[in-house]
Order: sequence, then structure tokens, then C-alpha cells
Amino acid sequence: MSLPPVPVGYQRFLMKSKFGAGRDFQILDPTTEDQLFFVDGKMGPRPKCEVRGPDGAVVASVRGKMLGIPKRMDVVDANGEQVAHLHSPAFNFIKDKVEITLASGEEWLLKGNIIEKDYAVHDTQGALRIQITQKWLTVRDRYTIDVSDGTPPPLAFALVWALDRWVERD
Repeated sequence: MSLPPVPVGYQRFLMKSKFGAGRDFQILDPTTEDQLFFVDGKMGPRPKCEVRGPDGAVVASVRGKMLGIPKRMDVVDANGEQVAHLHSPAFNFIKDKVEITLASGEEWLLKGNIIEKDYAVHDTQGALRIQITQKWLTVRDRYTIDVSDGTPPPLAFALVWALDRWVERD
């Protein structure tokens, strides 16, 4: 089955899981499958990862607090400034909704289908910012990510990694 076309105003990426305990992902160009970014997941009691750009430099990081109620993760940029804060409602064991608060104060909502691993991130006006899906792919732990213009791709990759960690740990 082929992928649907990329919506106008969006950029598509493939996010492919690499074998390993830290949940690493390669971010690939969908047409050439050249690596564009790398999400380097780290082992430990707290989930964390680094999103690395094409030159290997860290462009974003995720730090989590899994045992707290409610669960939360923070995304920071290369300068250590918080970009986004993800939190899930207390006692929500099926991660079908995750609230995202950006540093600007803007609120986003990630909603989706846990079975199909099909998620969408909308802003408060209802505009689609990021579409995350495995629906069109047959290989496990390989996502297509459509990122709207104006949304930083590293933020999208950090959000996908955080969601993947929540789903895998629950």
C-alpha cells in the first residue's frame, strides 16, 4: 500500500526505529530514505532523548518524569530553554490524549488511536500542526510524520518519541 500524498503546506518525514534499548529513531527523507535527523534515546529510570540534526549537533532534548502523577515530559531546545511541556491527565492509562503547553503559552492537544498508532496534534484554533501515523506502513515502529509549515520538525520528533515512550511503558 502506498502512502497518501503529502498535504499542501506540510513536510513529510519517516521516523524509523533502530534496534536498541534506548528507543533510537532515524528520521529519514521519504523519497530517498537519507537520514536527516537522529533521535538518540537514553536508558535510565527517567526517559530522556536527544534530537540530533544532520551535523550531529543536539537541536532538542526530552526529559521525562514517568512515575509522577500525572506523567510529564519537557522538551528543551539546543540552548536548554524549555520549548514545550507534555502532560497527561492523571490515571489516563490509555494515552489517547496528551496536553502540550508551548513556552509561548499556546496549548496544543495530541489525540489519537492507540491501536493504529494514528495521532494528530491540533492547536487551540483546531488547526492540524502534526499528523503522526503508522496506518500506511507495514513495518513495526516506523511512522510517517507530516509537519505543518511553521512547526519546528525537531519539536515534532521529540513529541513522537515522548508518545512512543508513554505507550511502550504503560
